[in-house]
Amino acid sequence: MRNSTPLLFLGLLLALAALAIFALSRGSDYDRSPLGNKGLELWLQAKGVPVLRSDPHVSQARSEVSLRIFPLSIRQGKPAAPQTDEELGEVGPESAVQESSDYALPTLIILPKWRGNVSTNGIASAAGLIDLTEIGGELEKIGYSDLDLTRSETGFEEAHPALKPGQPIEIALYYAQTFDRASLPSSCRELAGTQTGALLVHCDDYNQAYLLSDPDLFNNHGLALADNASFAVSLVTLLRGTAETRPVYLDTAGQPLDDEERIDEGRTYERSASDLTRFFAYPLSLIWGTLLAVAAICFWRGAYRFGPALPEASANTEMSKTTAIEATARLLRLSGNDGRMTEQFVLHLLADKAQLVFGPGAGNQAGIDRLFQRLARRDQATARALHVSAQALIERGHLMTRANLYRNLETFRKSLGSIDLGSR
Repeated sequence: MRNSTPLLFLGLLLALAALAIFALSRGSDYDRSPLGNKGLELWLQAKGVPVLRSDPHVSQARSEVSLRIFPLSIRQGKPAAPQTDEELGEVGPESAVQESSDYALPTLIILPKWRGNVSTNGIASAAGLIDLTEIGGELEKIGYSDLDLTRSETGFEEAHPALKPGQPIEIALYYAQTFDRASLPSSCRELAGTQTGALLVHCDDYNQAYLLSDPDLFNNHGLALADNASFAVSLVTLLRGTAETRPVYLDTAGQPLDDEERIDEGRTYERSASDLTRFFAYPLSLIWGTLLAVAAICFWRGAYRFGPALPEASANTEMSKTTAIEATARLLRLSGNDGRMTEQFVLHLLADKAQLVFGPGAGNQAGIDRLFQRLARRDQATARALHVSAQALIERGHLMTRANLYRNLETFRKSLGSIDLGSR
């Protein structure tokens, strides 16, 4: 059980690391999904257009950006309600459209088209399309109640919209979503479109706001089709201006813009060694104190209660054998049983010689008999004398007198020493 403690501790650390990685990656899952906009950010930067992505913890100054791209989302489960004075500054597409006029900031509003399950399942089908009435409700909230949407039912549709005269670009859309030209009021005009409807609309009511009907021209899935990526770059360049150097603001948080230039605390904040003291402030101090107490108890239990570490196992085994033999011999001598001690000595010595000649498995009576047979073939007389003395000591050693015991033991010793055991 004690040996498994380090493994349990290591497993806990790995689980915490995996949980931290999972928590950090959750925020970017949608950006990298087919419906996200990470591909647009990378594609614009590759074409020399700098991009700033919104941060919910940092307010963005409107003077630092040249174009605001705002992907509109359906706020499901929240009924529409009149705004109060406290809610006028809250996050929402209404503020994005209003700020486009207040700050004279070109703003591209991208309408939604697909539900979130398309990103989860990875399958784009008619069942994953958002109902046009829901999108119409969002348009009404931002002041475009006169615009109606239509959707192609022919699957993939190709078109050649021209953002500039003489520069048509081939695009491809799946269930193309466009504005109904018949519903466009006189204050709105079409900037790009297909045969079935308008894709990009600009209205005089909000002279800096532009509406893009189909998000597949800007999301990760759509940028890989036909020349949709080229259309996206051309549209961004047209709206921000060819001579503009300020970055494009990809607003996925919907925070209101700031009148003043922002202070990026991530760039100006400096850390020092004194910041480490935060790891020992309350309530973290209780955790560190508990860990120290547990470590002290473990050290006491291992070092004091159970004593110092023991030597290697092999040395311990040899020491135990020697101690056991010495203790047995002492008990036999104290009890006056020299004969029985001699019996064990002779028997064990013959067993050791048998193992030496025939291998580890010969340390028994059969091995001893086989040893005497081998010695008889070499020197029968000496082998017989050795066998007689050994048998006498083993069988009758405890009955012999002290002088007779020593005489037979001396005979056994000389006979064994005069015989060549030979090799295996």
